[in-house]
Amino acid sequence: MSLPTSPFRHSSKEFTPAQFGRAWLVHVFTTLGIVASMLALRDILIGDVDHARKAIFWLLMTLLIDGVDGPIARALEVERRVPLIDGFLLDLIIDYVACVIVPACFMYAFHVVPNNNYGVFVLCVVVFTSAIWFARKDMMTEDLWFRGFPAAWNIVGPLMYLLEAREGVGAAISLFLSVLTLTAMPYPHIARSRFMRYWTWSVTAVFFGAMATGMFTLPHHYRIVRVLLYAGSAYFVVLAGIKAWHDRRNRSLTPPVVEPASAAEAR
Repeated sequence: MSLPTSPFRHSSKEFTPAQFGRAWLVHVFTTLGIVASMLALRDILIGDVDHARKAIFWLLMTLLIDGVDGPIARALEVERRVPLIDGFLLDLIIDYVACVIVPACFMYAFHVVPNNNYGVFVLCVVVFTSAIWFARKDMMTEDLWFRGFPAAWNIVGPLMYLLEAREGVGAAISLFLSVLTLTAMPYPHIARSRFMRYWTWSVTAVFFGAMATGMFTLPHHYRIVRVLLYAGSAYFVVLAGIKAWHDRRNRSLTPPVVEPASAAEAR
C-alpha cells in the first residue's frame, strides 16, 4: 500500500529543492489573486467613492497577477515540478471570483447597473454566461485568441464606472457582452496573441495607464482620461472585427478537405 503524498513535500529526484521551492512560489503568487479579490470585496461592501478607488486598485492587481503568473509558470516548468497541484484549475477558480463575482458586486454597489430587480437580473445573466465560458473546452484558438468575450468584468466594471456610464447603458453593455461570451467572436489574449501584437501591447499600456490615472484622481473625471479610455475600448472592438474578418477570409481561401469515401459509400 503506497503512502499518501503531499504537494508540499519535495520527493522528486529530477528537480532540486530550490527548483521545487520556486515552483511553489509561483502558485503562491497566483493565489494572491484571490486575496486581492477579497480586499476588493471589502472595499465594495463599504461603498463610498474612496473605497471605489481602492476596489478598482485591487481589481487591477488581479489583472496584473493573472497576466504575469502564466509566463513565469511555463518558464519554471511548474506543472512538472509540483504535479499534484493543477495550476490551470487553480487559475480558473481564482479568475471566476476575481473576474466575475467581485466585479458583479462592484457593478451593483457603484451603480454601473440599476440598483433594482432589473440590475440583479443583468448581473445574474453576467455570472451565468461567464460560468459557461469558463467551462468551455474551446475557449482559446490555436493562435492564442479567446473565443467569445472572456468574462473580463474586472476590466469592464471599473471602466464603465470611470466613464460615468448611465445605469441603463451599463446594463445594455453587460447584456451584450454576456451574449458574446457564448459566441466564437475572437478577442485577443493581451499577453500572448500574435496578430497585431505590438500594436496591442502599445494600446494596452496606454489603456491601463489611463485606468490607473482615472482611479487615482477619483472623484474627478478628467477629459483626457476619458478620451484615452474610449479610444482604447474602440481599438479592441475594431481589432476583434479585423481578426474575425481575417479568419473568415483565410477559411474562404483554404480549399476544403475531401474525406476519402468509405467502403459502404463506395458500394
